[in-house]
Amino acid sequence: MARFAAVYPDVTVDFQPIPADFQTKVKAMMAGGTAPDVLYVDDQLMTAFGASGQLLALDEAMAQAGTTRDDFIGALLTIFTLDGKTYALPKDWGTLGLVYLPEAFKAAGIAEPTETWGWTELKAAAEAIQKTGKFGGFCMGPDWARFAPFAFGNGGAYANADNSAPTLDTAEIKDAAKFVTDLKTAGTIVTAADVGAGWCGEAIGKKLVGMTYEGGWMVNFMRQNYADVTWKAAPLPTGSKGKADVIFTNGIGVNKATKFPKAATALAIFLTSRDNQAEIVKTGFAYSTHPDQLDMVVDANDKAIAQGGTFKLTRVAYWGPNTGKVNDAVSKALERIYLGDQTVDESFKQAQKEAAEFLTGGGAGSGPIAPPAATLKKLDVEAGAKIVFSGWGDETEQKIYRDSIARFAAVYPDVAVDFQPIPADFQTKMKAMMAGGAAPDVFYVDDQLMTAFGASGQLLALDEAMAQAGTTRDDFIGALLTIFTLDGKTYALPKDWGTLGLVYLPEAFEAAGIAEPTEAWGWTELKAAAEAIQKTGKFGGFCMGPDWARFAPFAFGNGGAYASDDFKTATIDTAEIKDAAKFVTDLKTAGTIVTAADVGAGWCGEAIGKKLVGMTYEGGWMVNFMRQNYADVAWKAAPLPTGSKGKADVIFTNGIGVNKATKFPKAAAALAIFLTGRDNQAEIVKTGFAYSTHPDQLDMVVDANDKAIAQGGTFKLTRVAYWGPNTGKVNDAISKALERVYLGDQTVDESFKQAQTDAQNALDGK
Repeated sequence: MARFAAVYPDVTVDFQPIPADFQTKVKAMMAGGTAPDVLYVDDQLMTAFGASGQLLALDEAMAQAGTTRDDFIGALLTIFTLDGKTYALPKDWGTLGLVYLPEAFKAAGIAEPTETWGWTELKAAAEAIQKTGKFGGFCMGPDWARFAPFAFGNGGAYANADNSAPTLDTAEIKDAAKFVTDLKTAGTIVTAADVGAGWCGEAIGKKLVGMTYEGGWMVNFMRQNYADVTWKAAPLPTGSKGKADVIFTNGIGVNKATKFPKAATALAIFLTSRDNQAEIVKTGFAYSTHPDQLDMVVDANDKAIAQGGTFKLTRVAYWGPNTGKVNDAVSKALERIYLGDQTVDESFKQAQKEAAEFLTGGGAGSGPIAPPAATLKKLDVEAGAKIVFSGWGDETEQKIYRDSIARFAAVYPDVAVDFQPIPADFQTKMKAMMAGGAAPDVFYVDDQLMTAFGASGQLLALDEAMAQAGTTRDDFIGALLTIFTLDGKTYALPKDWGTLGLVYLPEAFEAAGIAEPTEAWGWTELKAAAEAIQKTGKFGGFCMGPDWARFAPFAFGNGGAYASDDFKTATIDTAEIKDAAKFVTDLKTAGTIVTAADVGAGWCGEAIGKKLVGMTYEGGWMVNFMRQNYADVAWKAAPLPTGSKGKADVIFTNGIGVNKATKFPKAAAALAIFLTGRDNQAEIVKTGFAYSTHPDQLDMVVDANDKAIAQGGTFKLTRVAYWGPNTGKVNDAISKALERVYLGDQTVDESFKQAQTDAQNALDGK
């Protein structure tokens, strides 16, 4: 943006990163008319905003700027093209290469890979390496992405050109699958789990396997975690029809509703241009999206991997709005063969059927699952009930709910549940379906849909059915019900949630010569520790941006709230809020609090992973983030410190509700209650996907750090930061107030006085 400003000095760019839950938040902002002018676009957001006309076509401005689609690597534009027009330009990309250990080849007495390798050479090398007894031959799990180069190089694809039908039960796909799974059966291919690693890249780092397919992320991963291990990369082997690879990419697009379409388009074109991409390549962060700049990649291994982006048969594995489900069908097909449950023909015939249902809007179930223990009383439901259930989420979440539906079917065998996930633009589509009388019987409910359907009487109150089932509001974490309660009645039940914890680096505390955090900590201890860590000169003390969510525990723990209980009056210009803000911003002024940008990180969780700061407030998502990206970094989590009025945290949650117009209210209510009941929640916790919404099941969380974070959901002053239909605008007023103080533009009193006015206008609907 600094480079952009040098070219366009009269354009002001306000960079507002959204490091977590980006797609969901941007969809909500787009629905509320507050989306950014320029934004990252992935396949999910292209699906949500492209067909609905909410993205600006860039072709005319591109022509004026002298840039064309041919300037970019062709495959990268696949996702962002609709009816021949370009709705985003690719900002970066990744692909796969043949990653290997030279010492494994030396041990096997064979030559290292070359660009002329094909499947025959890959197989022979894997067999020779396996026979040494020192290394697994080739590491590959049942993964659609690692299988894709085999499939594409054999002339296959997962769906046809218009994404209307899958092409999985074809000779091209099955021959590729047979090649891979025969090697697995022979023991020449091993999974990461087979050799005791978390993923195949780690298996290379630990010298457990000779080869695998991994991407450019290996460069920094190996540098940071296995610096003493010598490894190399080569382009992927050639398939029967030619060289192929798979590309992962994202783009930058423009909100069609922007007030400044020319300036916004200029920014999108500039950021993805050769000049700016060349500067980005120098950082080692990403490859340029321009094929004539591939030679700018400095690292030899990175350069070898990047070549895959130019192969004739390389493609983005994008099959329309249900891409995730189609790809998941491929992974599951491979898994069944890996396990010996089916032959290639049987498994890919099943995958073809599943993917066909996905591409036409349906979905396959997960098969019979044993019923849970009967802790809920079975309700009397309508005979022959047929209900539709919809939610959002990726393939992982969808599988969790297919399994949940199978458990429900074991208890209610006479109720047919048609699961119809809506992974993109859920809220907008639900509102349209409700208006047209075509909404599902049971569906996910967030604050936006509760606002839309609660007051209008379009949701069914669940209290009577809950009483019959033997469940009460007290069964749930109290704060989770805030959004779903109206006039004392319950219109949805919470399905999952997240909250914040004090995430920290033990080595930062050791360097500062101080004890690690305890549950007894308050603001005084937090401040003292942050100051001590900052003084070491090795770490920033505490990482926190001007963010309403991270500030919320300070505000709530000091007895404050952002609005009154009836959501009519903003309560930002109060002593409780301003004292909390002064505590935080004084630490920022003193340098004890740093932002992620201050230390060169994208967000505070990454700053922990890179060992740039000692502490931050982050959520349970840190567990998988650290496991996947910084596995060798020792980190811990503790419950948040106590405020002047007590312990507080902030909760993010969604629920499951029932359409009041359903033809089967008893069966629909039974499903909503079952899905959120203790038995089903216990099964969901086992997957590691989410916390149970029942306080007595918090002990079921296995990971110690995750468990410490989850405690915040039970604190007396914890609340969902929900202030009615204009919640987003109220919370945004807080973030902007903190930002003004962070920048030194205003004092706390001045800034929060302005925020009070902004929030009150939002609550008044102005």
